[in-house]
Amino acid sequence: MKTEKPRGATGPRRAGAASRPSPSRTVRAEPRTAPTGPSARIDVGSAEPPEHVFRRLLGAYLGGASEFVVRESPRLRPATVAVVGTFCRRTRRPEIVADDGVAIRAVDFALDGGLPLERRLAEMGRQVIEFHREAVASWSYLPLGDDGFWERRDDEVDREAWYLERCAARRIGAPGATITAFELWTIARSLERVADHAVILGEEGRRLAGLPHAGGPIATLTQFHAQAMEHLEGVLRVADGGAANELLDTGEAILASGRAITDRLLPTGDGARLSPAAAGAVARIVESIGRTVAYAQDIAQVALDRALEVAPDAPAELPPA
Repeated sequence: MKTEKPRGATGPRRAGAASRPSPSRTVRAEPRTAPTGPSARIDVGSAEPPEHVFRRLLGAYLGGASEFVVRESPRLRPATVAVVGTFCRRTRRPEIVADDGVAIRAVDFALDGGLPLERRLAEMGRQVIEFHREAVASWSYLPLGDDGFWERRDDEVDREAWYLERCAARRIGAPGATITAFELWTIARSLERVADHAVILGEEGRRLAGLPHAGGPIATLTQFHAQAMEHLEGVLRVADGGAANELLDTGEAILASGRAITDRLLPTGDGARLSPAAAGAVARIVESIGRTVAYAQDIAQVALDRALEVAPDAPAELPPA
């Protein structure tokens, strides 16, 4: 769930439910057909923060639950009702079907059919790359204000990633899949984290205002990001172990170049001409691009693992007594 920061990096605001507005309280008519899948019951503590309720709901969703019952005594607080509405909005897509003031019930009507999951995963990869490039492109024009734009774009990726992770949990043991549940989950989670860093790039870009675009830090950062995106595109297309190994080598080289960029821009040279705000933004941008490459490395490792054929060991023969 989106409660941890990517690998210790300073990430964007991930307060979950309470930090985003919820839709009005609406109840869908009870369906004629019962949901297919397990039911999750969440009893809310007397002082439990809304963020905790959201994480528990999301955990049940990712675990494959199709029905969600949230109870609170003596009555549901408005904040609890709001967090259930936010959960429904930010996932694909449970709907509230009952609310008696003490318990609220949501049912997931989405089916796992339709577009194959492998295709959905490929579409998500393209969406994340486009998101990243949009964030870096924003550095060259008037920065967007603090209106939550990048968070809303990230929500779109979260929704798709959570759906795929949920499908992975429900696919465990299913016959005939071309990608295992674990592989699907790992790639979707990695892409979700990559999208988090697009938020950082978009928000930190505001602090680069006034820096030259030709031959300065922005040109260096843009080139570094282009290398990271080319690497990510490559790992999302890779189909054999040899190519995956080469991409892992490429990723290590890109990460090394990121460390060199930090050394060159910040302590000396260009770094001496940066304001404290700009220097901090440059450091965070380099770190986020590096984290993006690290998650691409995780995806490349999945491709390498899939290419390896592991045969069961033959029974060991005991030496003669």
